[in-house]
Amino acid sequence: MAIHHVNCRVSASGLDNLSAITDAMSWLCGDAELLIVDRTTSYHGSEINLITAKVGKNRDIKAFFSKLKSGNYSDIRQNITDRIDDSNTLHLRLCLDSLIASNIKFADNKDKTVKCNIKIKVYPGQDIIENLDTFIASC
Repeated sequence: MAIHHVNCRVSASGLDNLSAITDAMSWLCGDAELLIVDRTTSYHGSEINLITAKVGKNRDIKAFFSKLKSGNYSDIRQNITDRIDDSNTLHLRLCLDSLIASNIKFADNKDKTVKCNIKIKVYPGQDIIENLDTFIASC
């Protein structure tokens, strides 16, 4: 397995449909039990919901990546080296509106987003991009 874990998070205001967002996040992550919803208020008193999920089981990670491949992953693959940081974490942003419709679309600047951080397993002497490509091809 080439992935340690996947973290996804989204913030929703009190005006957003929280149940639709949690349903979309549970569809993306594979299990509603992985979700944590923190309800808080902003400085001015409005409601804010922080929805996070950590996917760590191999079957859930493979399901996550099989859904990710259905989006425009080939466009992301072209500049993937810019999305990987020094600690071998791949950073992606998915469009929240398309995710609610059970579609994967990588976000533009104007979209509400779900932020995903994917920790990649790499051992000394391995190429991170090759390791990730091999894993994604197997999903």
